[in-house]
Amino acid sequence: MSKLEKYLAKAQEPVQRRTGSVTIDGDEWHVRELTLPENRECFRLAEDANGRFDSFRYNDVRIVKATEHEFPWNNKELLTAYRAKDKFDLVVKLFERNPAGYQALLEKVNEVNAKIKSEQEVVEDLKNSSEPTEKQATSVGHSSTDVEDQSIS
Repeated sequence: MSKLEKYLAKAQEPVQRRTGSVTIDGDEWHVRELTLPENRECFRLAEDANGRFDSFRYNDVRIVKATEHEFPWNNKELLTAYRAKDKFDLVVKLFERNPAGYQALLEKVNEVNAKIKSEQEVVEDLKNSSEPTEKQATSVGHSSTDVEDQSIS
């Protein structure tokens, strides 16, 4: 199978996302893994007009993106009731009186989106890597500090 055929076939496959749930105030919130385009959008939306990154907004955007498949963040009545300018502003206002709930939801978003590799996966990645390991790199060539550090006998 050529690369083209492989990626054409992948385009038709359903995307499997990791999911998780957390209970806040008796309600179950379902969180899903963010896709690469969603992650990129989270970064873009977390920047202000001057290009400065706002980590608080970034967390709010990630919560919305990870839960919007089941919660109506754009509901006009909800936005009006909480006096939120947009759905990303609504997150902090919705959980203003429940910071523990906000924290629990954010932790679940982080957990579901963590790319945790097992030790075996890391070893396999290193074996398959075309990058030379530190030992390989130092045995091939020496830097000026390598020569200076060696004692002459």
